[in-house]
Amino acid sequence: MEEEKPIKHVVHTYEDDLSKAMDTTDASVVQELLSEGREREAIEKETKIRTKQKSWYSTCSIILIILTLFAIVYGVYHYKRLTVQVQKSATVGVFPSTKAIVSRELDIRTTIKTLVENTELEDGKPYLVPIVEEANNPTLLNPSMLFSFFESGVSEPFISSFNLVRLGIISTGNSHVPFIIGSTKDSEISSKEFLIAEPSLLKNLYKALGVDIGNYEQEIGKTFVSEYLYNIPVRSLRYDSKEEKAKLIFFYARVTDDIVVFTTSPGALKAIYDSLIRQRV
Repeated sequence: MEEEKPIKHVVHTYEDDLSKAMDTTDASVVQELLSEGREREAIEKETKIRTKQKSWYSTCSIILIILTLFAIVYGVYHYKRLTVQVQKSATVGVFPSTKAIVSRELDIRTTIKTLVENTELEDGKPYLVPIVEEANNPTLLNPSMLFSFFESGVSEPFISSFNLVRLGIISTGNSHVPFIIGSTKDSEISSKEFLIAEPSLLKNLYKALGVDIGNYEQEIGKTFVSEYLYNIPVRSLRYDSKEEKAKLIFFYARVTDDIVVFTTSPGALKAIYDSLIRQRV
């Protein structure tokens, strides 16, 4: 039998491999490999730096955007709280005026009598009546004060639906017809308030409109009806008399989106409407 030869284990180390590689590889190639390794290492470091910078820039951008949005929201809130919004001045149109009436010197009955007897009014032309508190104070009465001067008992919500209220007078040729004209704040809200007030409107406005309430006491609380006068929608109070069926007592009409008129004469309504239309052309 042949003798078994012992197995010799070959041990390789990194140093041996490197020495062998250096022995078998051209020095220029090794130099090139080392250069490539350095370049890769530099690129990896630069990439890491750029990634960190991008992350920092992104975080800063998000923070700036949030701060900007917060500043805008706060600015709008601050503006709304401190800035008075510009509102359109209330008006009932441009009409000629009579002489001023001092509310402390005349009551509503005497005022209507004075206006009805005025011979200086031009036929078919609506006039506004300036009603002031004192002769040396030309400031017109506000809606609350004016309805009080009318000796009416209209509700506070009814009064609050107006920006401005004026008493007026027009000569229709045969007679002088008083009217009330007002500028409303909101057409929808004011229309609801008018509907609520209808049952007591005759009782509350008859003095200012020159209506002889003695002839119509039984009509107080009656329902108004919707109809058209000169193609204008109105709410009118009518009754059946011995001489005439559905006789008109008085009515109110919205002649524009924000202007309402209370009167007893369709002719007065037409004259006011025509005047307002001419002013807006």
